Amino acid sequence: MESLRNFLSGPRLIIVVLVCALPFVFLGTSSLTSVFGGSFGTINGEDVTETDLQLASNTAVQRFKSIYGEEFDFDMLDDDLRVESIKQELIVQKVLQSGARSLGLINKNTTEEAKKSIIRNPQFQINGMFDENIYEAQVNSNGYTKEGYIDLMTNLLASELYRSSLAGFNFATDNEIFELTSLLEKTSDLEFIKLSYSGLKNEIVNTSEELIEFYDNNQFLFFSNEERSFSYIVLDQSSYKDDVNVPETYLDNAYIQYLENFTDSSQVRFAHIMIEKNNYETRELAFDEIRKAENLLNSGKDFSEVVSELSEDIVTKDNGGDLEYFDSEIFPEEFGSAIEGLGLNDISTIIELDETFHILKVTELNIQEPLPEDQIKDELVNELIETESYALMNDDFDILDEMIAEGSSLQQIAEFISKTVEQSEMFTKENFDFYINDFEIKNYLFSPDSKLDTPYAIELNDMVIVISLNNIIEPALMQYEDVADNVGELLAESKALVKLDLMEQELNSMVDEQDKQNFIKAYSFATTDSFVDVKRYSSLLPQDVLSEVFNAKAGEVLKTNAQNGDKYFVNIVAFHQPSESEVNEIIEEYKSFAEERSASKMSEVINEDVFESARVNLNNLIF
Repeated sequence: MESLRNFLSGPRLIIVVLVCALPFVFLGTSSLTSVFGGSFGTINGEDVTETDLQLASNTAVQRFKSIYGEEFDFDMLDDDLRVESIKQELIVQKVLQSGARSLGLINKNTTEEAKKSIIRNPQFQINGMFDENIYEAQVNSNGYTKEGYIDLMTNLLASELYRSSLAGFNFATDNEIFELTSLLEKTSDLEFIKLSYSGLKNEIVNTSEELIEFYDNNQFLFFSNEERSFSYIVLDQSSYKDDVNVPETYLDNAYIQYLENFTDSSQVRFAHIMIEKNNYETRELAFDEIRKAENLLNSGKDFSEVVSELSEDIVTKDNGGDLEYFDSEIFPEEFGSAIEGLGLNDISTIIELDETFHILKVTELNIQEPLPEDQIKDELVNELIETESYALMNDDFDILDEMIAEGSSLQQIAEFISKTVEQSEMFTKENFDFYINDFEIKNYLFSPDSKLDTPYAIELNDMVIVISLNNIIEPALMQYEDVADNVGELLAESKALVKLDLMEQELNSMVDEQDKQNFIKAYSFATTDSFVDVKRYSSLLPQDVLSEVFNAKAGEVLKTNAQNGDKYFVNIVAFHQPSESEVNEIIEEYKSFAEERSASKMSEVINEDVFESARVNLNNLIF
């Protein structure tokens, strides 16, 4: 942890996962509306605010979507499961924040990096440039002040830095790598009998009488799938674009505003050498060190070499001291003054800040010109049309939403907003291929809670669809002639399973080896074989069978079923451990794997420790 404090003492900080955290804030979910309210208490001494709850909820949603896909609807989960998922995310979030605070990771450096990430976020930019008005509008619309959002991002950055510094531990000792290599290179000599499920099933012949009897006795297997259809109307943002009017003076005024905001005529990329005063007993000793760097530069030594030799900013030390592009919102004003008159490859004099000394070098100088008027106006028109058409669609959505709440029919809603009611074809769960491919449409259509002739609105990215279930065809027993092939397949499978069980019993009762060989020769789907030096992850046998083999002992006889239905009778003749010299020959191949395995274990330990150490004091939460 001391190295983390040193890491944060310089003016620059790596953003660990802030880019991933930002979308959570604007993701939104209805999960909290029926669960949380009032004063929320503390976790590890950190206040739990409504923002924390929303962030935990959004993180939980994103976690489920990363597992089950973007179509996954978190709100369809059982209430208890949703709430428990949010609670777990909340505990992790606040415990990490508490740990980051205790280590001093929430400081002015992380705040500056948070600001930098905000400025670079395309969500807050126009034509590639940060726009404070856009930023303020965005964060205000999501319930934050400008300063409050910076605080939120600062806490997230510090928490994720703390998390990554722990989970990033992926060191494996030479002994651990040696043991892992020995384990994975262990081999076995095997003898086995295999009864093939598919081979047996293919040999089975069913009579007509057997097929009819199986069909009659298992009719529940041969019902058709339930079919449903629905009426619908679609509000598509693109259909509203022709209704957008561009005010006469809008473009001229907007372009004038663009020119007024275009104050940064050039981009300066620069690098630095940093000496930290806290690393020395006196200011004078620190100054002597930065003077040493200046003298080396004056003598002609390459800037990047001096950085590598003397700079104390460990983040930039290995990349020539690069600080990327200068931004007055992020870097100290002393930096701006120092590089103002510098040309390409020029080096500044010594700059003194409260805690550090610096020497700067300009590494790139890109002169920028305002974009052509026609290009800006085209972009402004497109942006206005995009925004206003979305607003017009939402106006209609608000109307139909109210009409649904008042009990209006789909036809009444369509007539009121001048839309045409369309009719879907009949769908089953298995063949649902509606032209709008969205999980929630299918989920509602086949939900037991959906009602006939009752409109239901689903909001998608750039459209709204209102559907009304209008026809249900219940499952019915299909005629034998229509399912004859399926009947034959199921009957053959049933017979094969019974036959395999009988053959297993017969083999188990045999003691004489010759009797077993004669038994195997009598069936084309029964085989015997032997392998030497089979590895744990060999493709010679199914992985589930090999897993059991390497968890057993030499001399054992395993009787096991593979996932494909085959039966195996495996005699484990012997195991062989690789020699030390054999391990050493291939150990390099296992180093990265061992480190990944170590990191995975460390992450599990951290997660367990987070929950065991959490001091949870929550109020008014239905947990």
